Amino acid sequence: MYDYRLIRSKRKTISIHIDDHCEIVVRAPLKMAKKYIDETVNRQSDWIEKHMPEARRRMEQAQKITPELIKELSERAKKEIPPMVTHYAALMDVKPTAIKITAARKRFGSCSGKNSLCFSCFLMLYPKEAIECVVVHELAHIRHHDHSAAFYRFIDSVMPDYRTRERLLRKAPTIE
Repeated sequence: MYDYRLIRSKRKTISIHIDDHCEIVVRAPLKMAKKYIDETVNRQSDWIEKHMPEARRRMEQAQKITPELIKELSERAKKEIPPMVTHYAALMDVKPTAIKITAARKRFGSCSGKNSLCFSCFLMLYPKEAIECVVVHELAHIRHHDHSAAFYRFIDSVMPDYRTRERLLRKAPTIE
């Protein structure tokens, strides 16, 4: 049996995830029986065992992030990402209104309703192919402000290997 943090809310399903501190978090409906929740967590033991090592690695890497590293990554991002945006914006026939580099840890990029793009400096820890994938994703939001089938068709028309590149972003990068 695993220890876990239970969060009850007005939801219909149960979900399990591992947070940034390697704690198992279970979200469950308000009236779901504790016994059923415990059984569900036990049934998911293979999933927990499979994902816990990556969660531990992410936690260890997060502890290596210093202000100096953030500054270095931000400077690199300010030099390397705008030319990528310019290149792909021309290919996609879209025009972002601005490009901003942040130190966001949860999101690699975003596109505002006014077509202003934001990118995390932590993208610089990933291969160029992964960075380009995020750039194309955010630029696609200028044409499609959603994640519809049309949005992904548009991305595929520009970057046919998008899904392969996207998988590069799923593992925590190695920080020396």
